Amino acid sequence: MINKIKNFNKSKRLFLKKSLSLASCGLLLSPPLFYIKKIQSATKKNLPSSVEEYTDGKIKDTEIISAKNISHLEGLVDPSTYKEVLLENRKILLSPSTENPEVLFPPFFYQATLKNKNKLSLNEQNNIVGKDGANWTGGLPFPTGKSAKEIIYNLALGCTRHDQDVNAINGTIIDKNGNIAQSFDMVFASQQLSGICNPTIMDAIKDKTKYKHLLKYSSIWFSEPEELRGLTFTNKWFKDQNKFPELYSFNPKTKRMTKLANSRRLNEVIPDIGFSLSDAYGFGDPFGVWGNFKIVYNGPFLVSTQHNWRPDLPNWDLPVTGGLKGQSYYLVRKQYIPNIIVIDMTPTGYRNPGFSKKRIYIDSRNMVPTKILYYDQNNIILKSIEIGYSQLKINSSVQPTIRNRPILTSLKKPDWNWSWYICKDHRTKKIGRFHLAESCTGGWQTTSDNILTYGTPEEFIKKYMTQKGIRELFS
Repeated sequence: MINKIKNFNKSKRLFLKKSLSLASCGLLLSPPLFYIKKIQSATKKNLPSSVEEYTDGKIKDTEIISAKNISHLEGLVDPSTYKEVLLENRKILLSPSTENPEVLFPPFFYQATLKNKNKLSLNEQNNIVGKDGANWTGGLPFPTGKSAKEIIYNLALGCTRHDQDVNAINGTIIDKNGNIAQSFDMVFASQQLSGICNPTIMDAIKDKTKYKHLLKYSSIWFSEPEELRGLTFTNKWFKDQNKFPELYSFNPKTKRMTKLANSRRLNEVIPDIGFSLSDAYGFGDPFGVWGNFKIVYNGPFLVSTQHNWRPDLPNWDLPVTGGLKGQSYYLVRKQYIPNIIVIDMTPTGYRNPGFSKKRIYIDSRNMVPTKILYYDQNNIILKSIEIGYSQLKINSSVQPTIRNRPILTSLKKPDWNWSWYICKDHRTKKIGRFHLAESCTGGWQTTSDNILTYGTPEEFIKKYMTQKGIRELFS
């Protein structure tokens, strides 16, 4: 099997170089899709266990990937990333992957996930049902999910992976010429109401019957620049996974809250950022509004699910690389894993979505989406979303150790979170990139499950997730 893969890779390499040469001249519009070849009989023991084994020793897991050596790894990256490295001078840092699952989850979420193993299933109506009376009580409902539906259900229910979140964010929009067009600060906030993993958060909800039909609340608001300050989108999510969240926006100029159509979830939250509410945490929609799920690939890949937290830099910023001015992409770390799960799906709940299908690359170890590609009807990539994650603890053998203090949960174990997004519009060549920050304009600080700072779930929702609260906050 490995020989077959290697022989196939050699032919792919020649084809890709020719294709990308044509692409750079504007003669080829669509990146080749050759890399999606489902390996029918491959098992973990058949596949290379490291990037060094995969490349016959040509690449080690501590090297810097650039245009000079990316050809050895074209089978381990998506076509968008490959082109960025080969033609746009993007560089990528490699680091060793882990066999320890605890570093890939927040501690409370990990505990809840372990309890779900082989206890839950999906019925014909795509609802979760428990064996022996078991119910979903948080964590990944299907930690060993095999079917495409189970894996996507993990994304739909296990997105933020905390019960109460405030994420401070610094971001930048890069124009087609590689210049910084705009900088911004925003906040992701969410409150889980079903599937709560942290008992402190659960105990803080006084009237649990009040929220029995709800999954969570979530909001996004901007605190910088001045012309965007107070722009807010708030979502009320239902347990019913066939039902769209109630979506409202607050306009700081008119001081009005407006209920938005479901289709607004697919639009950019601000012009040229390349990020929509549907993109949040890689799958920002209910399970039931997408369909035709199909696993199209299982096999080795490079993911950014470790070593991407940079407390050694001011406000957890990241270095930049690539593009016409050397600042289009974050300089991020990727790790080799033996099994990525690639799933295609179509937007069955949306009318005229503007794209034909979405492809999500999912790390099989912790079920996080690491890359999302949107395609038109001709299989041309319209947009890409790349996401990095990290345990909030420094690995001194890989990362700089300045300001080396982990962020601990009440379990006295390091927390975990997403680290950065790179959102690219392949038609306009504009890029929106943003990262999890220690703090952002307005005094917002990144914290999880911190009811001492942001209040009980009821108080948190009332102040940051409701129409009245948002008006009072930003009027």
